[in-house]
Amino acid sequence: MKQRVSVVLGVLTSALLFGSVSYASVGIEQIQASFHNIQLIVDGKTIETSAEPFIYNKNVYVPISTVGHGLGAAVNWVNSTPKVVVTRNSADTGAHLTPLTVVINGQQMPNGVVTSTGVLGVPAADAAYETASGLIPTVDAAGNVDFSQASSQASSGTLLTSLTPSAVSGDFSNPSLYPDEKLSGYYAPTVLGKVYSGNSTIEWGVNSSESAVIPELTYPLNGQAQTLSGMFAVDDLTRNFNGAAELVFVGDGKTIGSTGWVQGGSAPASFSISVSGVSTLQIEYELRGPGGTIYTSGQTYQAPSVNVDGVKGPIVFTDLLQPTLTGVGHM
Repeated sequence: MKQRVSVVLGVLTSALLFGSVSYASVGIEQIQASFHNIQLIVDGKTIETSAEPFIYNKNVYVPISTVGHGLGAAVNWVNSTPKVVVTRNSADTGAHLTPLTVVINGQQMPNGVVTSTGVLGVPAADAAYETASGLIPTVDAAGNVDFSQASSQASSGTLLTSLTPSAVSGDFSNPSLYPDEKLSGYYAPTVLGKVYSGNSTIEWGVNSSESAVIPELTYPLNGQAQTLSGMFAVDDLTRNFNGAAELVFVGDGKTIGSTGWVQGGSAPASFSISVSGVSTLQIEYELRGPGGTIYTSGQTYQAPSVNVDGVKGPIVFTDLLQPTLTGVGHM
């Protein structure tokens, strides 16, 4: 999801560490960058950065000096060129990453990595791995990883994320946040340490000190679906949000169900509602701020500068997990 976005004005420089690709761009550009409280971990250690990492155009940007020094390399800025020179210590035995081609049952997966110490790593939370292996990783508070069977819920119907809404409003209608009205697939959300597929999740949230218009989605069901089921949760990213969120489902102008209020740090709220005969389905978001005030679709919520835990960043981040329609005909 691309909430939690702020504008960065300045010179944007991207360098591929230890690589050979270069880009000849010079100038000042205004960009939209996503901040997700990204941690930088090198060889198992969290590295403090001089500037907060952010995502722009599907790339993660961090200070190259931080990355280089974390890998035991010397990083030097040559002002006259200008260029950045990264030199690895030949005696360094750190776990440098090498791209790894992964094939599961004859199907090629997104690349993983292999370290110099022989440790293999793959993006297990990637939807392709979940689909191919049927497993999803669960991470407990101690950092222990356990692989469990992926939910078969989405396979028994049509994912709402595979359909194009007939109308979007509020923040969902902001093309800079949701280009081409694409509402899913930005990243794999986590709730209580359990990772879900980003491709089957509709994500929405508010960043600190920012205002957001509470959104709404409309889908044309044309009376061809029977039920809508799924889960709704506040992501672990903002589990300290001292408020709550809920979804209200409206069929042809009448409320037909809701998820109830959910808070950070609680299990996803499962829902299953009948949409039999419904021509137009609206999904309305509601947000209850830390002070108890309720904001509904179309209203503006001004987020505080810090969350209840005193940390800047996302104030609340919600996940509509695996919303699935059953009994769907040709829509």
